[in-house]
Amino acid sequence: MKLNCKRIDFTYTPGEEIFTFPEESGLSFLFDVDEELTDNPAAMDTVGEMLDEAEKLAEKAKAAIKTALKDENSPYHDVVTFFMEFHRDDVGPDIAAELFPGTDPSKLSFAEMVDFLKLKRFGSLVDSETEQQAFILDLSFNPEITDELMVIYFDLNKEIFCITHES
Repeated sequence: MKLNCKRIDFTYTPGEEIFTFPEESGLSFLFDVDEELTDNPAAMDTVGEMLDEAEKLAEKAKAAIKTALKDENSPYHDVVTFFMEFHRDDVGPDIAAELFPGTDPSKLSFAEMVDFLKLKRFGSLVDSETEQQAFILDLSFNPEITDELMVIYFDLNKEIFCITHES
């Protein structure tokens, strides 16, 4: 079947997981979809629509991370603060300099660091709690240096329902 997407010409096999690297898809990030969704044409139409907006969703995710950094009452404040502290203060100055080129990492605010995050993966799955289709974006400073990710989950309405730190 052909993915209904404006940005890439992509064919997939219903019932089989999609997992592609940038070299294969032409995207600048990994793209994956769980096999249970590839069998559902309506779900795959939504995947195509959301994939067309992946960078907008990534910007929305970054804005949510910045908001969580400012709001100590946010349920995500501790996780995003820990993620930023780790990458600025715990990795060592040489690695921090590689993660934040052209800056003095020790002088970067956490909010400024968010701007260095890049979309590394866009995927779709069925969320185990809601049993609804969801979208997952992995943001990273540089996966060649660190395997730590800010992972943001979106619902079908493009609303964030979870931000977590994974490695």
